[in-house]
Amino acid sequence: MSNVDTARSAYDAFGRGDLEALRNDFAEDAVWVTSDELPLGGETRGRDAIMGNFAQIPNYWSSFSVEPSEFIDAGEYVIVLGTQRAGNDNGSFEAPFVHVMKYDGDGKLVRGEFHADSAKAAKLLA
Repeated sequence: MSNVDTARSAYDAFGRGDLEALRNDFAEDAVWVTSDELPLGGETRGRDAIMGNFAQIPNYWSSFSVEPSEFIDAGEYVIVLGTQRAGNDNGSFEAPFVHVMKYDGDGKLVRGEFHADSAKAAKLLA
């Protein structure tokens, strides 16, 4: 399976809320980076901690999705472009995102960086 195939599979698993399937795509010592302006943001180390953060998303959002539109194969990296949508009692937002994922030689994600418009999200979480 190529790294792009693994990334597509991960997005599918996340989209259907299957964190166990998603967990299998991550290296045990993976690192996940998101805006430190958001709850659960900053740098998270370790597959279990990352999955724990993902499991808490419903605590902040009544609706949440990341919809990829393009997967760019860059060897050990996969760049994903797409749209993030989220909503809660304060409203909703839509924003483009860029996701940079690095894979090891075994096809496991070792580092993920999620870049999106954190100001829109922070405004609804305030």
